[in-house]
Amino acid sequence: MRHSQHTDTEILYLLHEAEAGIPIPEICRTAHISERTFYRWRKRFGSLTPPALLAMKELQTENRRLRTLLSRLSEATGRATALAPRTPVRSDCGFAPPRAPVNAPDQTRGASLGRFAFVRGTR
Repeated sequence: MRHSQHTDTEILYLLHEAEAGIPIPEICRTAHISERTFYRWRKRFGSLTPPALLAMKELQTENRRLRTLLSRLSEATGRATALAPRTPVRSDCGFAPPRAPVNAPDQTRGASLGRFAFVRGTR
């Protein structure tokens, strides 16, 4: 993604000028931006003040840091579970997966015997 040629404080200044009553096409012409960009900035920053913008930037950097920590932690736990020895599941505890019937001659491999099996001619 391309970075803006304007800093966040410059963007806030342009938005403040628009609130002061300067026509938006004139602001866009002097700042060398399109009106679409101006309205996108206004949607993104709204009526932020410089301290609120600073707080938003701090939150963004902290979120980025937390995301990297979370990804490292999930990678570490993934590696730890892959290296851990697997214990067999006891069938007498009720946690074993259900077993398929041993001999089911009327069932073909991969075929569905649902409600409309007679239409397909499997009955």
